[in-house]
Amino acid sequence: MISPVLVAALVMAATWDAWRWYLGRVATAPEDAATLALIAAFLVGLGVARRSQAPQPRPAPLVFVAAVLAAYAASYLVLPPIARAAAAIALTLFCLHCAAFQERPPVAFWGLVALALPVVPSLQFTLGYPLRIVSAALAVGLLQMHGIGVTRQGTFLLWRGEMVQFDAPCSGVNMLWAGLLLSFAVCMLFRLGPLKVALAVLLSLALTLAANVLRAASLFYLESGFVAHSPAWWHEGVGIAAFVAASAVMLWAVSRMAPRDPPREAAA
Repeated sequence: MISPVLVAALVMAATWDAWRWYLGRVATAPEDAATLALIAAFLVGLGVARRSQAPQPRPAPLVFVAAVLAAYAASYLVLPPIARAAAAIALTLFCLHCAAFQERPPVAFWGLVALALPVVPSLQFTLGYPLRIVSAALAVGLLQMHGIGVTRQGTFLLWRGEMVQFDAPCSGVNMLWAGLLLSFAVCMLFRLGPLKVALAVLLSLALTLAANVLRAASLFYLESGFVAHSPAWWHEGVGIAAFVAASAVMLWAVSRMAPRDPPREAAA
């Protein structure tokens, strides 16, 4: 029986050009490389913790790996670099999952694989402006409920002749990405099926948007002078607090989706 770890090493060697592109891409964004390391460490750690529950070690599905590598080689010249990197990362993490869990990965695994790619810049480009518009509109509604006569003009909040901008970091894309990463990891932890994973993702999206709106409304008070002489770290602290609150709600909700062990019969 060939070790899945050895298979993963061979896959990395066979797809080294894609890995080289990936490493060059994330060299300017260390958080992307840290994501891949965290996902790999999470899979290995969770697999070791569950090792005692595994029935019998299973070999890596070599036929599947060989078929995907053959397709990868056949389409190498037509695939864009990020697609080649996606195939390389997916196959490598697939083999690591087989090594850690002795079973094929669940649906949530593929979500983690997608987030391991350098997708944050693309998300900022495609979703950044729409999310800023939506967050600004909801933040205006929330502030108006508090009796503040603020209005919106594009991605700016207007109040007493002053403009408070919703810049790119305020879009919530980074918070969205982190929330999805946590959601997929928790879904793997509880071994949730496809439907529950989809529900967890939708819940994470809603909670992330709500947290970003709450963060933006809170920062309005800081930027507009309602809170005098606020420390500089409050800006980051408000964002962290909003994300922690959303993550706590998400973890509680996903834990409620986890299958419950049947009650044990009382001993006679």
